[in-house]
Amino acid sequence: MESMQFEITNSEGKMIICETIATYHDEDSNKDFIVYTDGTLNEEKKLKLFYSLYKIKDNTIQLIKTMNKEDKKLGLELIKELITDLKS
Repeated sequence: MESMQFEITNSEGKMIICETIATYHDEDSNKDFIVYTDGTLNEEKKLKLFYSLYKIKDNTIQLIKTMNKEDKKLGLELIKELITDLKS
């Protein structure tokens, strides 16, 4: 997958460049998921990962904030799989 960067506005109103780690299309729900990072580290000095639903509009990644319980569960499973794959 080629590098895909996009910008988000954080809670303080600051624009932040994020890097796509992985994308996934769920055939059952016909939804697209993205795992990404803003380059920040957690208290254990590990890269913070986030997930969201997304769509591409005008060649730009747009995050979709509305997620149900199943979407959240699938997003967390994606992150867990990525971490497991990276460790092996």
